[in-house]
Amino acid sequence: MNKMKMVWMAVAAAMFAGLPLLAQEKALPLAEARAQIGAIVENPASMTGIMKQLSAADQTSFLADVNAAISKMPGSNEDKAARFLNVNRAALKGAAKGNLANLVAEVFATVPPEALTILNERFAEDLFNRSANPSRTYTDDELVNIMSNLMVRVEHRTADSDDAAVRNTFAAAMLVKASNGSPSNLSDVLLSTFPEGKERELAKSEWLPAATAAQPDYEAMLGYADAGVQPNPVLALQLAGPQSLDAFFDDVASSPLDEDQRETTPVTDQAFGGFAEPLSSAVEGTGFGSGSPVGSGQPPRTDDPDKPWNPGYNRNPRPERYP
Repeated sequence: MNKMKMVWMAVAAAMFAGLPLLAQEKALPLAEARAQIGAIVENPASMTGIMKQLSAADQTSFLADVNAAISKMPGSNEDKAARFLNVNRAALKGAAKGNLANLVAEVFATVPPEALTILNERFAEDLFNRSANPSRTYTDDELVNIMSNLMVRVEHRTADSDDAAVRNTFAAAMLVKASNGSPSNLSDVLLSTFPEGKERELAKSEWLPAATAAQPDYEAMLGYADAGVQPNPVLALQLAGPQSLDAFFDDVASSPLDEDQRETTPVTDQAFGGFAEPLSSAVEGTGFGSGSPVGSGQPPRTDDPDKPWNPGYNRNPRPERYP
């Protein structure tokens, strides 16, 4: 009897020991995801499905790998900017619960500065815009807390980059634009999180004011970072495809959480949802966004001919930059 009991105990131990493995079978190994990078570059929309199969830690690594692959591929600055926009947008859609801020930081840390001229404006207008969800109003205090803590997360990720100050300024510009001008001192609040020194003064006096002007100018930032030529924004967005953008937002506004606990609400709701605690501990690895959904985001504004991001909008590019 004792021998039989020991056999059953061994069987039970083996079964329970296997449970964690069974629960993880759904996860995609990072090596297998990397084997699909070529297909993702050709079809950026497929990035969402791959991201949903990865662990939170692997998501950030994989996004960095895909951005590195796009950086190395041949093609015009406009074609690359379009791919960066679509891939990174799709990556945010597949963010694991609590991992959105890490992915946003990865975007600003791994996308080349010249392409960030496109991403910072697009993200501000369509993904993180304060008014993207008309059914949810955020106070200035809520907004400052959320954005300053996200800014710290970005700075933590870019800290070892040679062009960290420029990358951080792109992120700050995105957040200032997303705030729609309120509070008026948001730029100063965000800049106060930058490391003290010459670069913070440059960001305050030159870079951020130029980047957030009615007609943004990124020349000083790109020159300081020794970056590539700024893509023509109209051509880049034509290549990105307004129809794919519309499809993305129609899909992302579907439901609060899918069965895998992935965020599927509009990205603004993920970022600006209610928080159980301030985000200041985010750098130590806590999640970004624990709030419940509060409604669907409104469609992107690409159909408005008076909006700068409509492909037909005339931004009067300077001939020396866009021959």
